[in-house]
Amino acid sequence: MRSELAEVFAHLRREPDGSMDPISAIRAKVEGYGMGCTGAGLEACRVVPVQIGAMAAEWLVPPDAGERRVVYYHGGAWVAGSLNTHRAIAAELAALSGLAVLVPDYRLAPEHCFPAGLADCAEALAFATANGPDGARSCQRLALAGDSAGGNLAAAIALGLYPAGGTTPPDRLLLISPFLGVTPISGGFVGEPDDPAVMGEGMDFVAQLYAPARHPGDPAISPILADDRVLAQLPPTLIQASAAETLRGQALLFAQRAWALGRPVRLSLWPDMPHGWPIFMGKLAEADAALAEAAAFLRD
Repeated sequence: MRSELAEVFAHLRREPDGSMDPISAIRAKVEGYGMGCTGAGLEACRVVPVQIGAMAAEWLVPPDAGERRVVYYHGGAWVAGSLNTHRAIAAELAALSGLAVLVPDYRLAPEHCFPAGLADCAEALAFATANGPDGARSCQRLALAGDSAGGNLAAAIALGLYPAGGTTPPDRLLLISPFLGVTPISGGFVGEPDDPAVMGEGMDFVAQLYAPARHPGDPAISPILADDRVLAQLPPTLIQASAAETLRGQALLFAQRAWALGRPVRLSLWPDMPHGWPIFMGKLAEADAALAEAAAFLRD
């Protein structure tokens, strides 16, 4: 394993301070997950803070932004992550695609359990339908994107599994290392590789925090379990996953179900990468290449 990749895996295997409670430990790990990596996107983009009701959000706006807007839902196992943790990756996507990207700071579990975060994500899509970075201006071309648990939220919204009134249906869906199901039948729980970021017991733990009062087979929680009638509404989709991550089985199963229904889904599998590797932009060449692939998909 080359040195920079070995450094990333070693970083991911470090455990937070053992005196922390489990939720604080997850939040600390997510806050430091990306090792402070940044690309050129932050220098190229304007950061425009906005308020969506009680929720903070940010636009990352490249020069001469194109017509389509992107709403990006950050990862963090539904219990962690913030504008700070994902500002750099959102800016990189904005700069590479030439599109304005909105990142909502949705509510997190366990303080706010399902469907609070999902409701915030739907509200962010409605906001982006009616408003751009410079104020009220409707848009008919919208894409949704998200990594890890953010990919779960993006898929649920794109499939209409949570009502998002007054919105333009997304015409693109980008899923990076998506966490698409929280039940064993969703795939990705048993017999998976040594993934320092996502492990089966941890998946069970955060799923219980996210939706303690709902059946995990609810498609709004596990979009991979949506029935064929719902999945047939999937827009053109790019799924990026590592062949070395726990969630690769979910990515493959979701893609296979979509292909069987004739949906335009591309599965991009990358060998030997950690979960959510595009966040290591500027450090891993594969992160830069994956973001370039994602940006081209959003732009075209």
